[in-house]
Amino acid sequence: MSTAFQQALQRILEVVMFENWLRFYFITEREEGGLALAVPEQGLLRIRERYPQLMPLVEELNGKEISFELSRLAVCTFVATQFDGKTMPADMANLVLDSDGFQLEMHLFNNWVQGHEEQLDTNFLDFSAWQRLFQEWRNSGKVREWAAGLAGACRAEASATTQ
Repeated sequence: MSTAFQQALQRILEVVMFENWLRFYFITEREEGGLALAVPEQGLLRIRERYPQLMPLVEELNGKEISFELSRLAVCTFVATQFDGKTMPADMANLVLDSDGFQLEMHLFNNWVQGHEEQLDTNFLDFSAWQRLFQEWRNSGKVREWAAGLAGACRAEASATTQ
């Protein structure tokens, strides 16, 4: 995996994690039904101060009814407008999003959130804490072994389907 590809993967994964973090802590029930993202003014100030590069994503989602489709569209639009052809080579984002490596990282991240939901819900954790905790978990020996096994299974499956 090239350095440029790996860096792009990490940047896109950060956006996905951030969007997930927003939904985890700032989702509210709307009076008329459904769920919406509602980041309070103090939260907006802290995000703008600590994660200014991710602020356009917050601005796109804040106050809107949240659905899986809207979340996915917002992340993809953010990646396309903020990264692709600007901070990474053109079409690199598509290569990353379609890659087994990205799918593996998404699988691991989703498992981490589900497995640590109670811990994450106990107290509000800043996004940097989420990043640090995920990386610590991701770098543990047991998870690295599990990830290597999953990656090997994906390669074997891909190889079998191309023959």
